[in-house]
Amino acid sequence: MTFKNFFIAIFCLCLISSAIFIKVNDWKFYSLYFHQKYDLTQEYIEKKNIRSTQQLDEGKIIFEEDKFNYLKFPLKNFGVKYLDEDYIYRPLGYIDTYQDRIILISYNGEIFYSNKINEIKKNKLILKKFDVTGYDFNFDPEDDSYFRNIKIRDILIDNDDLYITSNGSQKVDEDNDFSEPQILKGKINLNDSLIKFKTFYSFDKKIYNISDWSHTGGRLIKYKDSSLLLSMPDHAMMEDLKKFTDMVSSKDTIFGKVLLIKDNESKTFSIGHRNPQGLFYDDKNDLIFETEHGPTGGDEINLIKENNNYGWPISTYGAWVPGLNVSRFHKKNGFSEPLAYWWPANCAISEITKVDSDFNKNWKGYTLINACLSGSQDQGESLYRWKFDKKKEKLIKKAKYHIGDRIRDLKYHNKEKVLIMLIENQKSLVLIFE
Repeated sequence: MTFKNFFIAIFCLCLISSAIFIKVNDWKFYSLYFHQKYDLTQEYIEKKNIRSTQQLDEGKIIFEEDKFNYLKFPLKNFGVKYLDEDYIYRPLGYIDTYQDRIILISYNGEIFYSNKINEIKKNKLILKKFDVTGYDFNFDPEDDSYFRNIKIRDILIDNDDLYITSNGSQKVDEDNDFSEPQILKGKINLNDSLIKFKTFYSFDKKIYNISDWSHTGGRLIKYKDSSLLLSMPDHAMMEDLKKFTDMVSSKDTIFGKVLLIKDNESKTFSIGHRNPQGLFYDDKNDLIFETEHGPTGGDEINLIKENNNYGWPISTYGAWVPGLNVSRFHKKNGFSEPLAYWWPANCAISEITKVDSDFNKNWKGYTLINACLSGSQDQGESLYRWKFDKKKEKLIKKAKYHIGDRIRDLKYHNKEKVLIMLIENQKSLVLIFE
């Protein structure tokens, strides 16, 4: 072999070795690239976000070249009361719609109903408060653990019935609390402004040793055949990591699951979830979309199918947790891959919904919108628009719209063609429409 051929062989060997090394460690290289890119473009991004928030303050949001109305209503101006400390407003509350009105449950369990949405679009919001009986939400302003203190985790309206999911937190003494997840149900009565609650479903389980109370509660949606789906976080009980992995991976526990509830019974629908924040069922196409928080990166959008395992805590595209997740890859380990995930930054994903083709004439195909909370770098406090390919079951990112606030809840009202948001830092209700 000549020296030239030897040199070429060595060069090719080095090139192949480098390519294999990069492929095996592609997540590390992408993380480095992502952070470097952000550092170089941070000033431009900040200026762009400032322009976006200025437009929002002027009552407009720009979707590509199209201007839409952005109406913001600070809730304290409409009878919703707040204390001075910020910590108690996470979660701020949750929203749904009823008879073309908005139903809002605030952080302390007060429930309000609005005037008609078509009137609100004319910048005229009225909120009236329901009298609530049958349940004490027991808000304690002295308790600085806000996710424990604020028991409410979602609301769902089905016909005249209002469901509330609660973590059922209870204080034993100064050093001990437990969660007792439950679903409440009440009949909406607009004439008397009254809702009487009773327990609809309880797991009759006291859960102790919760290290992170943001991992409690769950989203609730109406499913087919008069059933409900409830997303249940892992409750972050990570003192014993092997026991924690076994509990989340088992179909016989409620931890890290989507549960199907029917006829006063619950069963496991899917497993391997960390901290679900959004849940949406498209009844026309029989599709379930779920969002969840990952461990510092690894936020996911999932297409939920019965009996599937979505990986946590064995596989995640988020940061490595010592002694816990052992792989980034889902499919290679027999788990379902997410439709989309964030890495290395988080968007702190919250709710997800579908908008119809009449909302924006320039948005073609099957359109999903997800909302974000705080996030990291430039990924949070935004709406993301996706196009879903039903045939290939692929999600394609189309755009990101900076809101500049934590979006706690998101609903789309089909009749009025309006997106409704609850934003946390500004403690406001927002309507977006053409």
